[in-house]
Amino acid sequence: MTEERDSHAPQRSHVGVHFKCCNVYSHIYMNHDKTAYAGHCPKCASRIEIPIVKEGGSSDKFFTGS
Repeated sequence: MTEERDSHAPQRSHVGVHFKCCNVYSHIYMNHDKTAYAGHCPKCASRIEIPIVKEGGSSDKFFTGS
């Protein structure tokens, strides 16, 4: 049985992160306040937060963290 995604469901904004601590890649998602992208390493649970700024920020969708 395959699960179908609802094409009308809102997409959660995310960025990709390479966690150097465990050499793994994962997505992290925008927080509820829409002030940062926040998440944890899927292996060791190390926390990462990337602030969202209005001016002088980055348009990149892929980051490296430790």
